Parts: sequence; C-alpha cells; structure tokens
Amino acid sequence: MAQVFGEHFSITVLAAPDAPTVLVHLAGEIDLAANSALTDVVDHLSAIAPTEVVVDLVGVSFACSTLPNFLARVHLGLPNRPALVVCRPTAKIRRLFDLTGMGQIATLRDSLPTSGPSEPNKGVRQLEPEDVAPHCPRPADRCGDQRVA
Repeated sequence: MAQVFGEHFSITVLAAPDAPTVLVHLAGEIDLAANSALTDVVDHLSAIAPTEVVVDLVGVSFACSTLPNFLARVHLGLPNRPALVVCRPTAKIRRLFDLTGMGQIATLRDSLPTSGPSEPNKGVRQLEPEDVAPHCPRPADRCGDQRVA
C-alpha cells in the first residue's frame, strides 16, 4: 500500500504482489495541487503493470480537468493499456466525464467490484467518505477552470 497526502487531498494505492488489479482511492480535492502526486501514481502503476486499475472516487469533494487527465494517463500511458474502472463518482463528476468523453476509456460503476477479476478490496475494509481526513475549503479558481464538484 502506498499513500500520499497533500494539504487538500489524499491518494491511496492498494496493490497485492503479482495481482492483476490495483485499487487507487482518491479523496479530497483533485486539482492542480494533486497533479504531481498523481504523476507519481502513474509512474508507480507503470512499474506494476496491472491489467486493471480501479479508481475509487467516494471521497472526492472537488475535481477539475486534473481528474480526467490522470485517468487518461493511467489508461493510455501504461505499457499494457489496462482496463480502467471508475467507482462511486458523484453526479457532478459523472457530468465531467460526459463532457470530457471519459466514458470511452473508463467503465463507471456505482460500487466497488466485489468479485471476478476485480477484487482489489479483498480483505481490505472499503473506504467511506468519513474515513478521509477533513480538508479545508478552497476557492474554485485554484484549478484554472470551473468548479465541477
């Protein structure tokens, strides 16, 4: 497990050795301040080379173009172009996905996968919004575009 915490975000990567699926849990504000940490996650995933990446958005309180950019880098930038599953997005994040065409590279789900090839949370308690450290409110313009969530 790898964790990165910023002032307004947290990223947790759960990857079992030799497992084909990796779970990436994002929480807080996914904006330009998180971009460097998200780049490190993409580099980490490149080294692991999973066949599926599950991204859990249950704790995301704000997202701008940084989120779809990260997802595109995960899907298109990894060596074996893994399947990308995005779980528990808010209605506003779904709208962001519609606007950016992310549905063409990612499967959206209302819950985390619990069986089959997608078992990233086997033996791990599911993270819920109350599990995420509180973060400070921020102005909408920090991302350089409109506030989405």
